[in-house]
Amino acid sequence: MDYRAFIMSEDGRITGVHEMECADDVEATAKARQLLDGHDLEVWNRDRRVAVLKHHTRQ
Repeated sequence: MDYRAFIMSEDGRITGVHEMECADDVEATAKARQLLDGHDLEVWNRDRRVAVLKHHTRQ
């Protein structure tokens, strides 16, 4: 299936996208989790939001 991981800015705007071929939601979420690098991500399958992944900041 076709999935997209959208990179989100702090104000909720899309700043980038990664296209992914995954068998299911679990695989798509796992792959997207590897992309977390200082930004939140939203994982979508067409018009269905699958997951929202929050990055963790160190203080």
